[in-house]
Amino acid sequence: MNEFVAADLFLIINNGITQSDLAAIRDHVRKAVPRIRELGNWPAHIDAERSLVSRVPTMLDQAPGFDAGIACALDLIPRDKQKLAATLHAVYTEAAVEQVRREVVEMEPDSETCWWLAASSVCLEGAVYADVFERQLKAFDHLIKSPVLRLTTAIKTFAEMGKNFRLVDGIPFVIKDGGLQGAYVSGHDWGVQYVEDYGLFFIGTFRPSLGLESFPFSDRKDEQSRPMSGPVHGSKQFVKVSSFKELEAATRFVRAHLGSPKK
Repeated sequence: MNEFVAADLFLIINNGITQSDLAAIRDHVRKAVPRIRELGNWPAHIDAERSLVSRVPTMLDQAPGFDAGIACALDLIPRDKQKLAATLHAVYTEAAVEQVRREVVEMEPDSETCWWLAASSVCLEGAVYADVFERQLKAFDHLIKSPVLRLTTAIKTFAEMGKNFRLVDGIPFVIKDGGLQGAYVSGHDWGVQYVEDYGLFFIGTFRPSLGLESFPFSDRKDEQSRPMSGPVHGSKQFVKVSSFKELEAATRFVRAHLGSPKK
């Protein structure tokens, strides 16, 4: 573990987190951003600093909190075990997903997949304040120190990921945050997510393409004149559609290209 972080974490665990601790952690994460971006080979459209630094709360303001990306930035995951977690923080690639699928079969406590799942187990849905962030750091410290606990936690986390989606006509439909990723690592090549805040369906895959390059997406626009259908950030792997009819048509194209979601 990095010397600065080790000392900082020791003080937090024993004395409680302070505003200066949080500032130091944010600064450390900020400095690590270029390294994590390069290690994970993140797409250009990802705001790397926002994706990582903004996860650390202040004493007054909430934030998304601890996750595997923060664990990498703080070197709480050993440097030589960070590549998978750094990648999956921003993008699900074929190599990364296949690595997870392979390593969960007979998981080892020091495998990259085990470290990623263990760190993910500490991540919470919703807002995290300073006191909760402190508890997250303490929880992960226990996982760092105990290979057995780290392994059992990783196995449990992987099992939970498989409950974040439901199959509808053989297609994984997300029912909980992280469901699309859960579908990928559980053996499915693509899936669908409905995002209520936008009123849109999203279709995603970790394979190179969904096969929708020639699909006639709707030209509907929202109140701010933004497209409601089409590739997200120009991606061939992640698209949005604006109606059940369009979803049904798009999934037919995807089935023709990738086959049934589970290979």
